[in-house]
Amino acid sequence: MRQARKTLFFWILLPLCLFAFLLGGEKSGLCQEWSEMTIRLLPDSSFAAVEVKDGKKIRHCPHHDVNGKLDEEQLIYVLGTFDNERWIDQKNREMAWKHLNRHYEKLVTKLEKQELRAPVNINQATLTELIALPQVGPVLAVKIVEYRKTVSSFETIEQIQNVEGIGAATFNAIRFYISK
Repeated sequence: MRQARKTLFFWILLPLCLFAFLLGGEKSGLCQEWSEMTIRLLPDSSFAAVEVKDGKKIRHCPHHDVNGKLDEEQLIYVLGTFDNERWIDQKNREMAWKHLNRHYEKLVTKLEKQELRAPVNINQATLTELIALPQVGPVLAVKIVEYRKTVSSFETIEQIQNVEGIGAATFNAIRFYISK
């Protein structure tokens, strides 16, 4: 009877402790489509920078998956939301920015080699597809996706000008490369 209680206690307490660790453990950076659990399970090497404050890790800008592979969508997202991160040390911020931009420059070079074969559907485009457009970088790409999620889909291509940061010049640069 006593052994049965110990076994039952072990199988109930262990999962609860593990769950508490995962929920209350390290603080992580911003993400687009990754769950909080996925982020918590990532190794520190998946992040652009890791800082420590009051004995707790603060991991910034996750952009590699659990296998160490670069996630291009996530890279664009963290660059597009980079200014939302809070940093303990500005040197770490600068180091992370440089690290992420090295990845981004390689991505842009790869995209430049590929031609747009068809107009980009602004109601369905991924961040990677959006940054392939002229004058659209990570910040603007994230704003377009956030607009679609929070306001509405675009009824006309002209409505993309409702996105903060897209004025007449940007619209004229992309108008022939987009569709709805």
